[in-house]
Amino acid sequence: MDGILGIFGPGDGELVQKAFLATGALQHRGKTGSGIAVGNDRGLHVVKGVGGIADVVDVDMVHLFQDLSPTAAIGNVGYTKNKIAEKRNAEPVMVRPKKPSRLQVALTFNGRIVGEDELQAELEDAYAFETSNRTELLGALLHRCLERDGVTFEAGRALVDLLHGRGSFCLAALVFDGEETRLVTLNDDRAFEPFCFGTVGGNFVASSESCSHRRLGGFAERDYRGAEMTIASSAGVETRRLREEPPLTDVFQAIYFGNVASQYRGRDIFQLRKSLGVALVRLYGRPEADVVIPNPDSGRGVAYGIAEGLGVSLSHGLVKQAQAIRTFQESQVRRRTIEVGLKFAAIDSVLRGKRVVMGDDSIVKGSVSEGGSVWSVYNAGAERLEFWISYGPMFFPSFKEWRRGRECLDELAVQRAFSGEHPYDKPLEEINRRVAKLIGVDRVCYNTRENVEAVTGPGSFQALDASYPVAERHWPDWLKAEVERSAKLGLRFA
Repeated sequence: MDGILGIFGPGDGELVQKAFLATGALQHRGKTGSGIAVGNDRGLHVVKGVGGIADVVDVDMVHLFQDLSPTAAIGNVGYTKNKIAEKRNAEPVMVRPKKPSRLQVALTFNGRIVGEDELQAELEDAYAFETSNRTELLGALLHRCLERDGVTFEAGRALVDLLHGRGSFCLAALVFDGEETRLVTLNDDRAFEPFCFGTVGGNFVASSESCSHRRLGGFAERDYRGAEMTIASSAGVETRRLREEPPLTDVFQAIYFGNVASQYRGRDIFQLRKSLGVALVRLYGRPEADVVIPNPDSGRGVAYGIAEGLGVSLSHGLVKQAQAIRTFQESQVRRRTIEVGLKFAAIDSVLRGKRVVMGDDSIVKGSVSEGGSVWSVYNAGAERLEFWISYGPMFFPSFKEWRRGRECLDELAVQRAFSGEHPYDKPLEEINRRVAKLIGVDRVCYNTRENVEAVTGPGSFQALDASYPVAERHWPDWLKAEVERSAKLGLRFA
């Protein structure tokens, strides 16, 4: 997951500072790499590196870039798209055509395109790929469309059509044509990734989340619909929809990944998560509980809803340590275990001898629960621990993990809990019981698909029902076989 930003503001003497602040507001989306690119009437300039945005862009760099009198800027924070974080793979990236081109292009994107090797093979004669970041591939495809059709909506339509059914993307790009720099933004035709825009202080701002607009003192106007493109230039700012497909918004972005201060479909994510907690109380009734605590930080919203529904006090009995990092996409088990062990500290006086309900957003692999929050709560002397989960049982991996092979399926907590069997036709009560035993708690209470969709609205529930934004012809064989198996068994949560 990445956070991306684009801002267009000719003549704004604080444009780079605003780009820095608005990009920094997305820091929760990843800390392994970050950067900013600016464009003016002379060309494009990029600074990027390993670490958070404040590690890479200091005050001197902000002043230096502002002295270039930029008209537009783009920014990125994110997880590395590779196993090892390297400066060369950080974003934004510059596109490197092998032959002289009238266009310079720098871009950043959030998403995942499948079948990249096939696409790159078509481009290697025309473009130099200097990183192992596939953002370069998307940039080359965009550059090829712009070279052929100009900086036009026709070029955007060509890219969207080419990538239809190949995954998800939203991008922000600077395009310099020798005279001026334009800002171009575009998303995939299913609008899978979060992407919104609005005008703040006279500047056009597009971002992965509305918290960027709030950081600048304004508001996002709305989310991008699928296949929607903005071109911002000296001629003005224009947005058009290029292709219409049924939307397939990633619901998990609101459940887990988004900032609680951001909006999802016009609703505060905090309030959405709180409603999921209230829905859990309606589903499971009143347990014997002395205190409700959140599993920080993304479990805070659902815990508030649980506490409100139960009429039980909410306490912050578990603290996320200052040195904690987000472990969601860490694929190396040993490193993930170490990171999880550093993540939490429990408050004995709140938890000792208590019957605890802990609210959390989801259980993916279960390692954060087993080695982190669960251990910490019991170690603080809790008498009983129930784990209430705002999302449903996760049967299938994110398509962004497919590159790791079947391992990304087998390591899911629900799959581990039914090792040697299958979970697909099991009742929710049995899934709750098996996963509780796996992670070492007295009780697990998953939410239902119906409850979640009633709160979030329709979209992609890929982990629950394999509703991927990827055409089935691009699925790996092991996944096709598993989804077919679940269908034959009558997947209860589809």
